Amino acid sequence: MSKVHYVVQSILARIQTGALAPGERLRSLREEAQVMGISKNTIVEAYLRLVAQGILHSKPGSGYYVVRTAPRRQQIPVLPFAGITDGEALLTEQLERRLPIRPGDGRLPPEWLGDSKLRSSLSSIKLLSSDAYNYNSAWGYLPLRERLCGALAERGITVQPDRLLMTQGANHAMDLVIRGYVQPGDAVLVEEPGYYPLFSKLNLARARIVGVKRNQDGPCLDDLQEKARISGARLFFTQPLAHNPTGGSMTLGNAYGVLRVAENHDLLVVEDDPFADILPYTLPRLAALDQLQRVIYIGSFSKTLAGSFRVGYVAASKAHATELSRLLVATLVSTSAHNERLVFSLIDQGQYLRHLRALRTHVSQSTECVRRALESIGLTVPHTMEGGFYLWVRVPPALADARAVSHAAAHGIFIAPSMAFAAGTPLESAMRVNVAHGANPLFLQWLQNYAKECGVGLPSA
Repeated sequence: MSKVHYVVQSILARIQTGALAPGERLRSLREEAQVMGISKNTIVEAYLRLVAQGILHSKPGSGYYVVRTAPRRQQIPVLPFAGITDGEALLTEQLERRLPIRPGDGRLPPEWLGDSKLRSSLSSIKLLSSDAYNYNSAWGYLPLRERLCGALAERGITVQPDRLLMTQGANHAMDLVIRGYVQPGDAVLVEEPGYYPLFSKLNLARARIVGVKRNQDGPCLDDLQEKARISGARLFFTQPLAHNPTGGSMTLGNAYGVLRVAENHDLLVVEDDPFADILPYTLPRLAALDQLQRVIYIGSFSKTLAGSFRVGYVAASKAHATELSRLLVATLVSTSAHNERLVFSLIDQGQYLRHLRALRTHVSQSTECVRRALESIGLTVPHTMEGGFYLWVRVPPALADARAVSHAAAHGIFIAPSMAFAAGTPLESAMRVNVAHGANPLFLQWLQNYAKECGVGLPSA
């Protein structure tokens, strides 16, 4: 506790106990300094903080007076998770974190993304440029954009800074695309099972969501071809690699097939690649095959660094990038100059690379641990390419319906059933399992006990 904080807390305690009442005058700065045995400057800073909080009032030539009783900090009651299975409710639970056991979470634990070494690196970064405290460029911080162009080049995507736009995360990038290219009533193709925050955004835009079956190796090409033909859609959202929620990754042949369908039906393809920094750069990416002709590529640091930074980016053709930049200025004005400089500093000084190496190892080991644990109780887990955060576990229908979600929540367990990832009727009975939480013994025990309670057997491995 700093000396200033100590003085502030001491005065607040005197007010809360009634030793200082509203309207009463505090000791002078000199008297308080003598009593506390602290410098006068420290007392000045403490009094000013309490004035800023509305606890004290300064009367020139007279001193400082108590304005009101200092409120006691109270816990705001949060309604318990009720077991609602739609995507918006699941997203809210991921933000509120009311349930302690979290195999259904979409994020890694905070300590995985902000370990002591990374926190130490962040605390040592000093943003001395005055530009860090001003509005950002309309396109974002140029040095970071230049560095990202180099990272995309390693993935086979050729792009210049005037075609790469910083955003406040991948969700913001998707929102810009929807605002720019979706009108009410338009058909939009999405993967199913797929990314439920995207479904919410499309519903807000009053779009007509058309689900395309997603397999472990990518979208079902026959289904994509047919849905594109009959729907008249001009936009297709896909996450080719380490797919959320299935964990599967698109093969090279599937990627070529998607682009053929896109060309035949004049589709604009939006490729979301949030795990790119921990995946091999040689994996097939639509933007690399297409070179941003009809692909808009979205990246983010939220999954691999810190979601609180809200730093992402979108790369596109010059025409699309310019349109999205104008839309960003009209809706947000600019992204965070401060946060983008922090991210750039972590990259430039090598801390981000060291963090990624540790994170890859952590994710890889946890994935294998969770797979073994689930298979040990009789569940079948697809063997996907390691690197993403999710396993798609097929379960009996009774373990993935609304009652199961509610029952798990009553035991402090947060699960994410397949119905939350469906644009329409779920294609199969499954749940998304986060590799950081899926080996929790209480979760595994709940699966076994609830299956027995429902009178269903777990599938044999």
